[in-house]
Amino acid sequence: MGSLFPHMDGDQGELPITIGDGTTAITSSFIKGVDKRATITRGWSDFFHRAHMNKGQAYAFAFKCTSKGLCLIVYISKLQEPLVI
Repeated sequence: MGSLFPHMDGDQGELPITIGDGTTAITSSFIKGVDKRATITRGWSDFFHRAHMNKGQAYAFAFKCTSKGLCLIVYISKLQEPLVI
């Protein structure tokens, strides 16, 4: 049986991250641990600041397979008030 994300089969690689409206994009790096979970190791902080993300705001994350490989799309809620949990 093949991998759900064959573009992430290696132990490390690059993962483009973009905002749902396409206005902010960076290329991050990831590594996979022995438990097979991927961790973004470079680029997330830069993306977080450039996308004007805020703690407490609601986000949705989606992976998309493209002809260039896997990318992560972050959709930002348009709520006026931060989400408090």
